[in-house]
Amino acid sequence: MPALPADQQFFADLLSGLVLNPQRLGRVWFASAQKMVNANALCIDFPRLEVVLRGEYGNRLEPEQQHIRQGEMLFIPPRAANAPLFDKPGMVLSLVFATAWLGLAFYDNRSGVSPVPLRKIELPHVQRGEGEAILTALTLLSRSPQDQDIIQPLTLSLLHLCRKVVNAVPDQSQSRPVFLYQSVCNWLQERYDQPLTRASVASFFNITPNHLSRLFSEQGTMSFVDYLRWVRMAKARIMLQKYQFSVGEVARRCGYPDSDYFCRLFRRQFGLTPGEYRTRFQ
Repeated sequence: MPALPADQQFFADLLSGLVLNPQRLGRVWFASAQKMVNANALCIDFPRLEVVLRGEYGNRLEPEQQHIRQGEMLFIPPRAANAPLFDKPGMVLSLVFATAWLGLAFYDNRSGVSPVPLRKIELPHVQRGEGEAILTALTLLSRSPQDQDIIQPLTLSLLHLCRKVVNAVPDQSQSRPVFLYQSVCNWLQERYDQPLTRASVASFFNITPNHLSRLFSEQGTMSFVDYLRWVRMAKARIMLQKYQFSVGEVARRCGYPDSDYFCRLFRRQFGLTPGEYRTRFQ
């Protein structure tokens, strides 16, 4: 079997150490949604898991989570927030379960310096099937964190799944630009209802707006703006056919707060107003 890239092998070894020694794993804590998220907090659309490998780690936003100890974990449901606290020496494995990839980062604060990831990788992996079910279950169980007899085995299963993903030899046929383009497209298909701009999407994927535009021109068949409009119009057609939402509600659910602007775009794309389309195709 071909050898794994160095960073990938590093994370494979870390995960093997966890899943092969489950007796060393302890409580799973849960971050919660915040009404106001401060500048030091991290809040994204994807679930995350922080595993304390050595020492201590904390979440500034929760008083009881200031001292998460070795073997314990912090699960952050989608759109919940945490503010990492590294006031004592510690090592942390951070996992991000995105729609089309698994992100892994390793932090080491034993030197006493505010940490940045010493190692970080993203691996293609669509969150479907077993992984999606586990993440959904953990998100629901965040409402009853005392059920550790259920939560801890689920989290161990999630770590086993991560180990399997990390131990897979990379597909050399898929380049980084292709993977990134597909990740952006998948993300837009799930977040089309949000107030998205080229700059905001580029920022989310940690690239420049010009890089994002170039990605669509080189890898796709339409520009970023055209692709986002195409996704939203496709969703609007489904809503008009299947549901009795008002045109204004369809516009809002498709990311267009201005229903008049939405109607103009819809007619330009399909040659019919939303009302005419509904009458013809319902």
